[in-house]
Amino acid sequence: MPRKTTVSDETVGQAVDALVQEGLDPTLERVRSKLGGGSYTTINRVLAAVLEKRQTHATQISEVPSDLVEIGQRAVAAIYAAVQRQAASKIELIETNSRKLIDAANHARAEAALEIERLEKEAEQAAEALASSQRATQEALTRAERAEATSQAAQAEIQRLERAIVGAQADAQSARESDQEAQKRAARSEEARRAFETDTRKEIDGLQKSLSQAEAQISIAHEKVERLTQAVQSSEVETTQLRQERDQLQGRVAKAEAGVEAAQAELQKTSKALERAQEGERRARDEAAELRGQLKAGDDKGKK
Repeated sequence: MPRKTTVSDETVGQAVDALVQEGLDPTLERVRSKLGGGSYTTINRVLAAVLEKRQTHATQISEVPSDLVEIGQRAVAAIYAAVQRQAASKIELIETNSRKLIDAANHARAEAALEIERLEKEAEQAAEALASSQRATQEALTRAERAEATSQAAQAEIQRLERAIVGAQADAQSARESDQEAQKRAARSEEARRAFETDTRKEIDGLQKSLSQAEAQISIAHEKVERLTQAVQSSEVETTQLRQERDQLQGRVAKAEAGVEAAQAELQKTSKALERAQEGERRARDEAAELRGQLKAGDDKGKK
């Protein structure tokens, strides 16, 4: 660590004495060099005071001839004037350089403030984009979960309809056991078939609407996933968690699509089963009519 320069009347006087002994004028720069550094303003002020004090002291020495005193006074005055001029020039140069440095520093500080403000705005925009992407991801996940639940409900309804169709087929088989029972069962089966057909049609229509809604939700989820993917690709703050959430969302959407396709296949099977049930009902009615015809023919023979 450099030693701090002490600027005082004593040290400046010692520097002046050393310069005079070397036959040199005690200028501001030479005094400062002897001191090993220091403030130009402080050294100039102390040097002026030292030289003025020595000039005053010289005039008070009575033993010195007046002409020598006058010569000494002129020399000191000339040295002081030269020191003052050099100091003023040096101070002006220092002030000019200082102003330039201050102006440059102020300009750099203003540019840095503008850059900081721009970076802060970019950081806020990036944070808003990330929050928006997270909200979009959550909404898409919710829609995908709803679509999956709708698909599962549709599958359950289709299974229930299949069991109902099996029951209707069993009823139609039992209707063929006897003519009278067949007539009664045929009548009940006809009413049940109509009611069942009406209810089944309603349920099928409901399932088709549910499937349409699920497909629409899946389409919306696809759009959300696409927008989310684009937002994630364009964002500079993409995180591993966000990519995992996107992958999970795509997996759920794919699962929901598979569920919808399965529901459509089951719906087609249900429609075919309904058609088979209707065909069975027609055959039951035909058999009942044939039995009635045979009974009637037997009765006619008995009467004859």
